[in-house]
Amino acid sequence: MTMIITVLGAAGTIGSRLAEQLEERGHEVRRASRRTGVDARTGVGLREALGGADVVVDCLNLEALRAATARAFFEGTAQHVVRTVRQEGVGRIVCVSIAGAADPAVNRLMGYYQGKAAQEQVYASSGERVTIIHSTQWFELMDDVVRRASIGPVSVLPTMTMAALSARRAAAHIADEIEDSTDDPHSRTLTVRGPEVATTREIARAILSSRGSIGGRRPRVLWQLPYLGRGMADGGLVPADGIVDELTLVQWLADDEG
Repeated sequence: MTMIITVLGAAGTIGSRLAEQLEERGHEVRRASRRTGVDARTGVGLREALGGADVVVDCLNLEALRAATARAFFEGTAQHVVRTVRQEGVGRIVCVSIAGAADPAVNRLMGYYQGKAAQEQVYASSGERVTIIHSTQWFELMDDVVRRASIGPVSVLPTMTMAALSARRAAAHIADEIEDSTDDPHSRTLTVRGPEVATTREIARAILSSRGSIGGRRPRVLWQLPYLGRGMADGGLVPADGIVDELTLVQWLADDEG
């Protein structure tokens, strides 16, 4: 069934890939972002973006370290979305979130994760038909992690044990869920993860070895320290179950998806 699907945050990593996936499958996609005049923070443009839509997908993102800033953003945007969904009669909300975001052992030092946990709570308690998708980290995020953690030839990475996957494959699984559950009247939560468990440094080393650089850097020394907390370092980001994607890091590098 062809649907009208509004993707909020369509200019971001996962939003843009999801929009492409849905368009390739024949759906009408409304790419909503501040670039297209839609600001979920204030609600400007939301009614136009959601009017007549079958599904709205929240892929919004905010770079925020402070928990108060992140919570205010994600709670506020989710509240605007819920209000507009009711006004416009949108049938379903899909929220793309992060595996482990609501775990206090994981989010204690990560304001962004606390914000995502607050976002999930707004949607889960809204009474609307909601699917919350917990995605593990994407290989593509390592560019930014290394860039931020590097000084000269040395990178001191946060120790994060992850079951990472390709952003493109994550988008494909999200698109599958949007299509497969169109007739399901219930709200649900699911998780998407990669096939392997590895640390930040192990993933960065593999990318650096394959490509010669990572995040525009060529570090000669890769260290890692648990400065984002033991919850992340000890596997709090790795889901115990969920949809397991088959594409390994080595295969992703060989396919040059990034």
